[in-house]
Amino acid sequence: MTKGNSHQVRDSLASRVFDALNYALLGLLGIVTLGPFIYLLLGALTEASYFRTVGVAISPAHWSLNSFRILLGSASRIYQALKVTVFITVVGTVLSLAVTSALAYGISRKTLIGRKVFIFLIFFSMLFGGGMVPFYLVVKWTGLIDKLWSLIVPFLVNAWYVFIMMRFFESLPPDLADAAQIDGCSGMQVFFRIVLPLSKPVLATIGLFYAVGYWNTWFWGTIFLVDDRLQPLQLVLRGILAQLLLVVDPETAMEAAKMDSQSMPPMEVLRMAAIIVTVLPITVVYPFLQKYFVKGVMVGAVKG
Repeated sequence: MTKGNSHQVRDSLASRVFDALNYALLGLLGIVTLGPFIYLLLGALTEASYFRTVGVAISPAHWSLNSFRILLGSASRIYQALKVTVFITVVGTVLSLAVTSALAYGISRKTLIGRKVFIFLIFFSMLFGGGMVPFYLVVKWTGLIDKLWSLIVPFLVNAWYVFIMMRFFESLPPDLADAAQIDGCSGMQVFFRIVLPLSKPVLATIGLFYAVGYWNTWFWGTIFLVDDRLQPLQLVLRGILAQLLLVVDPETAMEAAKMDSQSMPPMEVLRMAAIIVTVLPITVVYPFLQKYFVKGVMVGAVKG
């Protein structure tokens, strides 16, 4: 065997060992990451009698959907909170994308009068804020206290997402807009017919960021909302996990589900099911946007 071939064999062996160690490490990280979620899912599916005597069931023979039936039934606090959170997430994400993309496109145009001033003001808002009390007073003076819009309107625009979109719009070939304007398109038509269709990666990425933010909102709900019926899902879940409130009224739940006290899932099982219901919807959305995710962030953040 020649010296060159010997080096190639050693390099190939080292490469395979390195790959094997990488896969082992990534597999371990995957187990550590998914382990708690799998445990919660198995616990939420475990029958009440089996959970009381043994614990979490791995075998499907001891699984039941009673905890989810109760959790999403008429006696549940989760169902109303889930509707509130879906409304906040869908409406908030759509409005945020509309406002953010319009603002980013405007300041991406080099011909905009006062462009540097607008960019400075947006950047300044990233560094300095008025604080919680002035922010609360502004929301109060606009009449949004104890309304769902208090969790949407004050958070419509994120300055960092504006800059990501702005860089993305600047990376688009200017000849496209020029050609469209020569053909008679107005500025609005260029934006809606040319720019937005080419911006699906960054729109999907920023939309996912906004959606996760709206879905996970709870802190400002404690500040702005008084009516319990308007509490978002994460705020209700926080109360459940902190044992500040029950998932359901047990008597009402047993009557609605026609269960006896023995088949009624323990509170621990209902809490596990509540976490699954809270995490699963936003997790299901991610794979559909994953193909845009890396491309949208990299193009918007690096180019320009």
